[in-house]
Amino acid sequence: MKKTLPLFCFTLVLSLFNRADAQQRTTMQYKHPLDPLDSTEIRLMRQVLLKAGKVRNDSLSLFSIINLKEPPKQEVLAWKPGQTYRREGYALLYDYASNTMAKTVVDLREAKMLSYEIVPGKQPVGKFRQDSILVSQVIYGNKEWNAALRKRGIDPDSVRSHRGNFAADVGLSPIGHRERIVSPEYKNKKYSENPIPGIYAYLDLTDKKVLKVIDMGKGYSERLAISYFDGKTLKPDLTAPKPVVITQPEGTNYRIEGNQVISPFWKFRFGIHNREGLVISEVQYFDNTQKKWRYIMYRGSLAEMIVNYGSPDLLNAVNNYFDVGVYRLFQDQARPLTIGADAPENSSYLPATLHDEFGSPIKSDNSVAVFEEYGGILWRHENYSRRATNLAIKYYVTAGNYDYGFKWIFKEDGNITVETELNGIPHIRTVARVSNDMGDMKNMPMNAMDPATADETIPYQGSQYGTIVGPHIEATNHQHWFVYRFDLDVDGQTNNVGEMNTIQVPKGPNNPLGNSLVSKMTLFVKEKDAQRDVNTATNRSWMVSNPTVKNKFGNNASYMLMPASGATPLADKTSSLFNRTEVLWHHFWATPYNPDEFYPAGDYPASNQKGQGLPAWTAKNRSIDNTDVVVWYVTGVTHVVRTEEWPIMNQHTVAINLMPNGFMSSNPVAGMPAAKIQPKK
Repeated sequence: MKKTLPLFCFTLVLSLFNRADAQQRTTMQYKHPLDPLDSTEIRLMRQVLLKAGKVRNDSLSLFSIINLKEPPKQEVLAWKPGQTYRREGYALLYDYASNTMAKTVVDLREAKMLSYEIVPGKQPVGKFRQDSILVSQVIYGNKEWNAALRKRGIDPDSVRSHRGNFAADVGLSPIGHRERIVSPEYKNKKYSENPIPGIYAYLDLTDKKVLKVIDMGKGYSERLAISYFDGKTLKPDLTAPKPVVITQPEGTNYRIEGNQVISPFWKFRFGIHNREGLVISEVQYFDNTQKKWRYIMYRGSLAEMIVNYGSPDLLNAVNNYFDVGVYRLFQDQARPLTIGADAPENSSYLPATLHDEFGSPIKSDNSVAVFEEYGGILWRHENYSRRATNLAIKYYVTAGNYDYGFKWIFKEDGNITVETELNGIPHIRTVARVSNDMGDMKNMPMNAMDPATADETIPYQGSQYGTIVGPHIEATNHQHWFVYRFDLDVDGQTNNVGEMNTIQVPKGPNNPLGNSLVSKMTLFVKEKDAQRDVNTATNRSWMVSNPTVKNKFGNNASYMLMPASGATPLADKTSSLFNRTEVLWHHFWATPYNPDEFYPAGDYPASNQKGQGLPAWTAKNRSIDNTDVVVWYVTGVTHVVRTEEWPIMNQHTVAINLMPNGFMSSNPVAGMPAAKIQPKK
């Protein structure tokens, strides 16, 4: 019987190859319940809250975060184009003067506040200019602070307080106060790139008082003009390579409708979240055998990102940067992509809408790139091979001294690769030594015992806590952590979670020649069963399966998480890092879906708290069997800086792979035609 191609499919095929159409559809023309807030909606949020008397027009009435309050999942899944849907905004407010945090929800269709709730005992998300102003004001004139400076021959008027770090669980102030641990830094910009070591102060910014000053009695405090990287003054001294130009003369294989990307194999939605950054949602793959779109994931994002430093000095010991949960990825200023470098020139470059601490929208042009790229070989045998064309989306942030790229790659065979790109400038501290050769006594100054020049840290068994990258400049050993949240809905919400390990069969009747191996699947029933770690020896991976959908060989429709190399936290379990991020001590977690569970180290990790987020949720040991599940993966990098990474490091990439396993009955791209490419003459 002759089949009639639906009008939608016909329209889709036509527009896929219409390059002009694809380029034009890069502005928001289509509305969807998950579309991020635009500039008008952010302004409306502020106006509604001003009218309600919940915020003021002054520098101390601050917006910690503004985001879309996503509608309930079932409403989104049931929604059809043309239907109405709730449109609400969520804001976290912080009154700096009274140290009061509140969360509120605004109905954006009716322009009215729906709820307002004080959040006691917690500190908000976001960085505020007032912190930098207040730390210097509070410490100014303190006798102990000034005495420690004068002992080192430093005029107190020549320094200010470095903004330091949140004291959090090691703080001295009452629970709920805003407290920081700070060190002095030189006011002169030439010498201000690094705090002066050996002097610390605990500052209660709520009560505006100094709680404690610590003078270690030593620490290299000489003025240093550090050759810190500055892209504005960079003078290229290499020969530029001949350009490699990427063109698509027949147009792209995808189109963009509002915040949805559609290609012959994939469709997904994207948005920039003012805490999590790039969020990917409603991911579907077109099964060419069944001729239908199949659901894979409702929502995926970076739920937390942490950097902890490995030097025992106080400022580094508490230097646990929660780039998502404390600083909301520093998304308070526009960071446009560099065309042709951050992403290829054939990309569709799209804007993002951010906001500042006063609730004003920031339009960041060219912040998101959607593009197709050469993906290497799709498959090959003998004289037959096929070219892979990947569909990718990318977003970059600058978080202090580091830059991070977040790239999702959608491959024609159903694989999804989530890459995190690390760039930027290593974190440094000043030290007495000038060489990495511990046997060279010349690396120590003659007056090494002078408190002004002696290091405050003691080497461990002859090893230091970082790498000398310049005279008296040590790049500190540290670890990066990325916690991804994947709300996988494989062919629906009835899923289970399991683990696969490849093991040796003991020699015997089942393995008479000693060569056999099997892949063993273990299903998890409760949350605590699923707190697992990487094991390369058994090729360990994790699987989310739908037991109600099977391929023709009886396999459950499944997606597997193939882990990246698993870094292990090297901080002690008595450390501040463990107290605040116990989640890092397992690579894999699984939970039942809960709309209130998004942040694995808790909603407010700048606060004085312990064991929040995933450790607290999973203590209930809820069922994850045949239900709507969320899986979490912790990947990381242990970074011992190389001298080649100063003054700026080259890119390092960490990848996670989500792969179909039993989702289809055969290779879905075996029938891919050869690419139409002419050989170079």
